[in-house]
Amino acid sequence: MKDLALIVMIGPLGIHPLERQMGWILRVAAQETIRRIVRTGRVDRVILAAPDSEGLESLGHASFPLELDLDPVHQPFEFGVRLAELIQRHRVSRLLYVGAGAAPLMSAADWDAVLAEFAEVREGLVTNNLHSSDWVAVAPAEAVPPYAHRLPTDNAMAWVLHREAGLPVRVWPRSTASLLDLDTPVDALIVAQHPQVPAALREAVARTGWDPSRVQRIQALLRTPGSRLVLAGRVPSWAWAALERHAHVWTRVFSEERGMQASARMHRGEVRSLVYAYLQAVGPSRFFETLGELADGALLDIRVWMAAAGRWPEPVDRYAADLFAVSEIQDPVIREWIEAAAQAPLTVLVGGHTVVSAGLVALLEAALGIPRIALSGGLAIGGSAGD
Repeated sequence: MKDLALIVMIGPLGIHPLERQMGWILRVAAQETIRRIVRTGRVDRVILAAPDSEGLESLGHASFPLELDLDPVHQPFEFGVRLAELIQRHRVSRLLYVGAGAAPLMSAADWDAVLAEFAEVREGLVTNNLHSSDWVAVAPAEAVPPYAHRLPTDNAMAWVLHREAGLPVRVWPRSTASLLDLDTPVDALIVAQHPQVPAALREAVARTGWDPSRVQRIQALLRTPGSRLVLAGRVPSWAWAALERHAHVWTRVFSEERGMQASARMHRGEVRSLVYAYLQAVGPSRFFETLGELADGALLDIRVWMAAAGRWPEPVDRYAADLFAVSEIQDPVIREWIEAAAQAPLTVLVGGHTVVSAGLVALLEAALGIPRIALSGGLAIGGSAGD
């Protein structure tokens, strides 16, 4: 493969302790991912983009070509603009972009298979998720800069380059490894339970002191025949299908607002949620009492509620909500949700998209001792949206 550049972006560590803890986890995850991709021998250059070099010192002694591109965070930060700058400054012709927390369970063999496929692509994309991409291989990389302002985050990258730039796309066959992404503390707690997690990443999560008991209680329910679970949020059919195939549990699924970020519905204020409407109608306490009448456990993608309510809090509030750290939540509405969830008569796990998709399957794999559950899906080069 000629001149394939790996670009990994790492954000700032932040000031609040929760932000710094999550930031350290993402830096460890990024370094582990870089090492596994380099091990394939298919990458010519590694460009690590970060606002500072704190915690990245070990990569300075790496045995592979590494370019550390330090640039203070722009306010407001625009993902597409920064990526376009990197492509142009480093003269990238073929690109593998990987988010800092993307695919922490993918092995070197997994990445080798992806890059072998991409080596045959003259013009097009290979990605893990068309609707919400965490990693994308692009040829030519020059296709990205004209759409920089259409890419507020990496989640929209594959969708925009396929739908608007017209590049053919190959969506990689789904697996927990290819789809799981570390966005929040609950994602990290889930990954730390998985037997295939890199040791350095498991240790980084353990050092935070975050309580994994809710995650472990959900795993226990997945092992218990006849348990009742509620899934709500951006629940994909393949995650629900995996649960139905492998766990002897009863499920209620409320799937809504998939693709709300990639389609820009969230940006336009168009997110609507039936579950959130019921929460508003009866109030948080009664809402969680009702869930307790229906199930023994619930996995809730509360980012849909946040978007429907028109309130997207700072990362600290989102992280604190996922950890049930009520005293750290500044937003009074979200604090009320989490207080009610903490007192609910069932085990509640809250988070973002991961908690009801790849995170759910990762919990299932860890609970049942299955190394990797086969998931349906994946598109050929030139395919259209299917996820």
